[in-house]
Amino acid sequence: MTEDDLKTDDEALREQGITDGPKKIAGITLRPMTVLTLSQMQRNSLLGDTGDMLQKTAGFAYLHSAPRDEIRAVVNNPEKFFDAVDAWMEKHFNHHTELEPLAAMMAEGFEHYMAAKSTGSGPYQGNGSKN
Repeated sequence: MTEDDLKTDDEALREQGITDGPKKIAGITLRPMTVLTLSQMQRNSLLGDTGDMLQKTAGFAYLHSAPRDEIRAVVNNPEKFFDAVDAWMEKHFNHHTELEPLAAMMAEGFEHYMAAKSTGSGPYQGNGSKN
């Protein structure tokens, strides 16, 4: 399927959400969002507009870049998880503005993931709404 074959922006987002590979943002290589990382984000309250947005953004980046065994060791314990995120953030960043590209990637990744789950025509039909 080529870009010319895609009929709407939603179809393009679905295609990108399904076929996206790792991306390097702010010097960090991020794995694509998956159902597991979305679940891990929900478990640790990384989604939503309240709370420490810098830590939420760093949490997103940590979940998508740190070794999976390291993540599994802390992800189900919020205190250990946020201690690991703080250590990761301290190791990788000096200034809050360095997280801005990651915040944009977090929003984009969530948008692509949700678009990939929505209903569309063609071989990549999801199971969500037709919006």
